[in-house]
Amino acid sequence: MRINKTIQFLVLGISLLLGILVVVSPTEAAMDPVPAHITNIENLFAAPPKGSNSKPPEDGVTVINPAANNQSGAIWSNPDNRIDLTKSFDSSMLLNFGDSGASAADGMAFVMHGDSRGTSVIQPNGSGQQLGVWAEPQSSSAAKPDLSTAIQNSFAVEFDTFNNKNWDSKNFKQNWLDFSVTQLATNHIASGFPAQEGTYTSGTNGLGLLTNYTTILNHSNLYELPKNTYLSDGKWHQFRVTWDPDKHLLSYYFDTVLRGTATITDLNKTFGGTNVYWGFTGKTGGSNELNRVAFEKISNIPLTSQNYKVYHENGDALGAEVTKDNPAKPLEELKGVLTINNDPTSGSDWKQVGVRYKTDGTDTSQGVSYVADDLMINNKLVSKNKVSTGLFKTPSIDLNGNTLTPHDATENDFFGTIGKNTFSTGVNMGDVTKNSTSKIQFTLTAFDPTPTDGTTNLGRNYEISLDGKMARESTEKAVYVTSLPKLVLDKKWTDPTKEKPIALDKNQPIALTGSWSQSSATGKIDSHALGTLHYAIDDGAEKTIAQNNVGPKLVSGIPTVGLSLNDTHKLTLYMTNAGYNEKSTVMTIYFKLKGGTLLLDKVKNEIGFAPVTVGKNTINKRDNTDWAPTVADTRGTGSRWDLYASSTGLTRTTDHKQLDGGLVYVDGQKSTDVTEIPQRIASKTTTSDDDITPIKWDDNQGILLKVNAGAYAGDYTGTIDWTLGNTPAP
Repeated sequence: MRINKTIQFLVLGISLLLGILVVVSPTEAAMDPVPAHITNIENLFAAPPKGSNSKPPEDGVTVINPAANNQSGAIWSNPDNRIDLTKSFDSSMLLNFGDSGASAADGMAFVMHGDSRGTSVIQPNGSGQQLGVWAEPQSSSAAKPDLSTAIQNSFAVEFDTFNNKNWDSKNFKQNWLDFSVTQLATNHIASGFPAQEGTYTSGTNGLGLLTNYTTILNHSNLYELPKNTYLSDGKWHQFRVTWDPDKHLLSYYFDTVLRGTATITDLNKTFGGTNVYWGFTGKTGGSNELNRVAFEKISNIPLTSQNYKVYHENGDALGAEVTKDNPAKPLEELKGVLTINNDPTSGSDWKQVGVRYKTDGTDTSQGVSYVADDLMINNKLVSKNKVSTGLFKTPSIDLNGNTLTPHDATENDFFGTIGKNTFSTGVNMGDVTKNSTSKIQFTLTAFDPTPTDGTTNLGRNYEISLDGKMARESTEKAVYVTSLPKLVLDKKWTDPTKEKPIALDKNQPIALTGSWSQSSATGKIDSHALGTLHYAIDDGAEKTIAQNNVGPKLVSGIPTVGLSLNDTHKLTLYMTNAGYNEKSTVMTIYFKLKGGTLLLDKVKNEIGFAPVTVGKNTINKRDNTDWAPTVADTRGTGSRWDLYASSTGLTRTTDHKQLDGGLVYVDGQKSTDVTEIPQRIASKTTTSDDDITPIKWDDNQGILLKVNAGAYAGDYTGTIDWTLGNTPAP
């Protein structure tokens, strides 16, 4: 006896409570993403002055102060991008003061100035309350603040995130021995003229050695934020400045609401001239905030864009664009077209645009190559036979702002590089005026194909940079090149013809042997290419098999299950390279599936007949219906077989006396004795590739037992030999 014993296990789950300290930076945790803004402003601003913690614009965003204590920031428009106050001006900026909230300090200021120090103006010292622009407060018996410490010839809009005692106040009243103020209690926005005496109020309290001196900033156009709201809220705030030269009126808006105006009638007195620098300053002290600026609109700069495309040739015209789905072929000539736009809404012409070309990558293959002597700018030839036409010069500065000596330009100045992966000297195509389009056209020749693994580019990336005053554009282009994939099969597959097909076993997959490759005009093999084998049998539905990277072995294994036997089948196949519409030459192979086997199945060891009453002539029935064997023929449709039976006779088991009678085969009305000579009892021509035929007869047909009247009673035994013959089909 077997006993099954069930054992139950009690599993105890033990949970551990782990204390995890998560440190969240207060300047980044709740920071909103930058809204839509102008990104190509690198050329609009000079490098931050010495002592500034500001960072040059990156993707259109300028950091005025990082979130660190005791920082001084300043960044200014370059001399070419000063505001011409004889013309109207309208710019929209996006300001972000970090997300330090109530602990923020100290703020930043928008400043317009004509200070003789130009783009080097900065307050590296001073207190946080000055925000990098206001004068140093009175701290001694001096009657006035030190105006020399302010930015000269300036106007400023301050965004103050920290209220300093007395300095940030209003409603000043001076009594005989004392003064009184109303202290500002919230973040605020105000404006003024930093280097003008009227911007400040000085006061004292006490007598003699006990006298205290103070300076109060007169907050013009004061706007106080509601209580418990902060400029440093992680959000981007719109700040807009407009100038009306006819009314001499400067207006500014914060979050679309007008917050202040200033009438400036004497530009020379206020700014020292009509062209002013503009930018931002900022300060942090014992507390800090992250101050950033982006720009939505600047009315006095060009709004530029470029589009670089490569086309197939179509006679003298441009054909379709070269793309990944419509690549170039090796040795094909292509047309490169660079379209340069200065939009209708631009604020100025795009001055002195230098056009430079760079080939990226380290691969030694050429990909596409420039064809000399046909570089055209606005339908004008730059040079002929590498000799300048004199119509164009090289730029006067490089991309880093270094001075160059211009000379008559050739195509080598455009396509030649100074060093590995560097931009060419370039060609100065002049000004692109407002609401205009310029075009540069050149010829390229395709060479090596572009790999399809997504990591390497044999065709290389080509970059064109437009470096003009106040704006820079750059476009990188991958030029896709392909070639016809090549499929090579071993001779055993290419020799068979329709009349002499290759023979395969039934259900055997077609294991093609050979190789495939993707070559180029220079004879190189693209080791990164990914191929697909396409095939169809007997013009049926097309199917595919993915291939490994190029190598000596072709991956196939085309199934043949379900195909008819003994018929000639047609296999068509070709290769494609992943990602392109190119395909190899279509190949055709003829094959035939050889037949399977012919055999007897379900042959019984013992068979018998129903009992017989002796004394009369009888034909006796079999003792069951499942009596004869089954013929299994898997040789294919149309195969023929014959089944024969023979017998040595029946003898009584007690004395081996021969039965008076024996086995007979009855076919219709005809009866034939089954003797030692084989008697055909069944035949068939198959109608399927897997034919299973059980031999069955009606009760009075087939092999039966004949017993004559003179037979003796008893048990009789004997043998039947079944013989299955493979008969050729007629």
